[in-house]
Amino acid sequence: TRDELKLSSEKSCIEYIKKNKPDYIINCAAYTNVDKAESEKDLAFLINSLAPKYLSKGINLYGGNLIQISTDYVFNGEKGKPYDPLDSKNPINYYGYTKSKGEDFCIENLSESNNLTIIRTSWLVGKYRKNFLLTILKLLTTKDSLEIVSDQVGSPTTTNYLAYLCWEMILSKSESINFPKIMHLTNKGEVSWFDLTIFIKEIGLEMNILKSSTIIKPIRSSEYLTAAKRPLYSVLNSDSSLNYLKKIPIYWKDDIKEVLREINNLGLI
Repeated sequence: TRDELKLSSEKSCIEYIKKNKPDYIINCAAYTNVDKAESEKDLAFLINSLAPKYLSKGINLYGGNLIQISTDYVFNGEKGKPYDPLDSKNPINYYGYTKSKGEDFCIENLSESNNLTIIRTSWLVGKYRKNFLLTILKLLTTKDSLEIVSDQVGSPTTTNYLAYLCWEMILSKSESINFPKIMHLTNKGEVSWFDLTIFIKEIGLEMNILKSSTIIKPIRSSEYLTAAKRPLYSVLNSDSSLNYLKKIPIYWKDDIKEVLREINNLGLI
């Protein structure tokens, strides 16, 4: 809990690692409100940049391994094809900048060791907490019409899939298999927010999660003004990383359909 480990405190992070000597830290903690990060810069930098710096420093001093979860938003979206792990970073919003700096700090502290893996993922969705999938399901039950951005494209990734790949990596590393310091792990395929919403609606109706037929209208990013700019094409190329793990890719439609089935079975919506 936050009482046991304060990510805002370098002393707390290092002392916790010294005391507990974890074999692995999977750092899922992040400041993820992309728009609010433009005004709450100090807090975003503290959680997304300095906390990974403190954790990697503790690992460097006392041993263990760090898996740092990062984001597609470290890229500017102008490449026009999927980003590879070693492509140059150039974030266009402050959230992306803080996540990029978090990566840099981790590499600085653990550059000489094999106990750091930065996993970049994208468009995370799951059956718990706030995420695009649950937000859209709720809106589809309460709104007659929705306007969804159609010119931002990425790779939706389920939290189930990301968690599974993290554990597979840990199992492999326990057998002394080495991995690159930066890996891209997402579900296979790409889609716009608009087409993802259409898919959620179709499967929701098919599973009787949704009863209504909300009208979904496509709009461009220029019509939906936000505090932070988003990359228009931030698809990550996961092929090489999945090859290291010896795992076959799972298509985003198949995985999200499974999550919707779990949501339905658990009565979460």
